[in-house]
Amino acid sequence: MTERIGFVGIGVMGQPMAANLLRKGFAVTTLVHRRREPARQLETQGARVAASLSDLLAECPVVIACLPSSAEVEEVVLGQGGVLASGRAGSVFVDMGTSRPASTRMLAERLRARGIAMLDAPITGGVRGAREGTLTIYVGGPEDALARIRPALEAMGRAIFHMGATGAGHVTKLLNNMLSLASMAVLAEALPLGVRLGLDPTQLITALAAGSGATNAIPSRGQRILSREFAPAFRVDLAHKDLRLAEEMAQEVRLALPVTSAALLTYTIARALGLDGEDTVALVKVWERMLGVEVREGRPRSGS
Repeated sequence: MTERIGFVGIGVMGQPMAANLLRKGFAVTTLVHRRREPARQLETQGARVAASLSDLLAECPVVIACLPSSAEVEEVVLGQGGVLASGRAGSVFVDMGTSRPASTRMLAERLRARGIAMLDAPITGGVRGAREGTLTIYVGGPEDALARIRPALEAMGRAIFHMGATGAGHVTKLLNNMLSLASMAVLAEALPLGVRLGLDPTQLITALAAGSGATNAIPSRGQRILSREFAPAFRVDLAHKDLRLAEEMAQEVRLALPVTSAALLTYTIARALGLDGEDTVALVKVWERMLGVEVREGRPRSGS
């Protein structure tokens, strides 16, 4: 694949993803997103930094967006100088964020009328996966467009699943996040309860990771909690957004999601306590505050 790639959204996930494209020899043009520093860093690795989105679109037949919400993706596609107005016929637009499937289908239809293909290709694997190029990527959309950009996806991920027509990638990602985020909500309840009942937190996490209720995330999540490391890899507010999108998706087919709704309540409480910008492992603070304990390395510690 020799086509120049435009990369929009060089945040905590997007910057290392774009860096992997550069390391694998792809030509990349990017934009300043919220801070100038990520663009400067990518520029030192060989990326061009466009002055505007329309400038980026003028030189890039493939455009990848890694943005936090459907609203931002819609602005890139439908806004002034966006993909719909300034993109070239025959190009491909790829949404690698977690977006509303209904919005994805709408955008794909609008772009298709202009001769522009769209793929939804959301990612899972966290910041580490983005850095190491080991993301899992769920793709929805036309097979020929996927074949065209597959080499770029392979530079960023190790497992690529074509899930079906437009929107299928975003549906799959929301289902994945239902499982992952509900599991985190239960872990956040269980650990403070165990400490409150006198268990050693380090031993408790080791024991739970070896039990029938284990997930492969318990050791890493547990260690971050023990070390009180709450800097965001996946923020509470974004998790809350994804669970709301899952509920919306289910409502389209008149389905209630009682377990997902219960997990969403925990994320809502966390946001009310000011934890929006912290990692999802900070959910443990909700129950720590209720029980007057902290889950940390060493002896169980009562809260103030």
